[in-house]
Amino acid sequence: MRIASNKIGDIMRYFREELNGMYEVGELETMMAYCFEDFVNIKRAELSIRLNDTVSESDLLKFNFAVKDLKKFKPIQYILGNTYFYGIKLKVNAAVLIPRPETEELVDWILHDLQQSPTSASMRLLDLGTGSGCIPIVLKKNMPSLVVSAMDVSDLALNLARENAEMNGAEINCWQDDILNPHPPLWSSRYDVMVSNPPYVCMSEKNEMLANVLDYEPHLALFVPDNDPLLYYKAIADLALRNLNKGGKVYFELNQNYGMETKIMMEEKGFKNVIIKKDLNNKNRILRGEINE
Repeated sequence: MRIASNKIGDIMRYFREELNGMYEVGELETMMAYCFEDFVNIKRAELSIRLNDTVSESDLLKFNFAVKDLKKFKPIQYILGNTYFYGIKLKVNAAVLIPRPETEELVDWILHDLQQSPTSASMRLLDLGTGSGCIPIVLKKNMPSLVVSAMDVSDLALNLARENAEMNGAEINCWQDDILNPHPPLWSSRYDVMVSNPPYVCMSEKNEMLANVLDYEPHLALFVPDNDPLLYYKAIADLALRNLNKGGKVYFELNQNYGMETKIMMEEKGFKNVIIKKDLNNKNRILRGEINE
């Protein structure tokens, strides 16, 4: 089926007919609205009064390709090449995970703690496995006095994080390293806060995942072996023990199935005041631990 014309009303009809039954109605309407805003700068509230307006042939092709990609369950964020996180716009591509609402809750917790701290003006913060750079960029923009660093094993992810930092006017020090095999010279700095949303999905959980995640998002940033689900948490905890200042904190986004196991592991390694918070869906999703020595 082809789009009947380059009128907005016909494009909207094409979207709905071609994707009917593949997505929930509300989700489909939202994705369509995103496309109109991104491709032709028409806001959602304007669509109903501009049904007879037309778009160019090149813009019409963008809508056609978007529908084809959505039929393959490609995430709308990858189709558009951008997303929004905690009020800022970020570029995303297949080298990085799409930032999610749960991670916004993690960022919100960190900001709340930092804003309550009398020493936050001189604090140093490190995000491990930064991906798009969403976490450190938001933290830097909301707390400009922070000295913020971000690392990732993927050069492609780091390039995007740097682009996003520059686009949002956030001064972030980005560097490449491997959480599981860190290079000692790069770990000479001390930090007051470490944060990570590490890979935590067990390989056996693949069959529970939606195609738009499994087929498109980077497996390097998603999966851990079934026999070691806390692999990254343990490695980061050890780094935190070596590189956090006294009174420093480490924050994690969690695999909901291993929240208590992660808490126990942290306590066994010597972290104090280890707290798990539930997300808006009442799942064990974020954790904080402290260094007191």
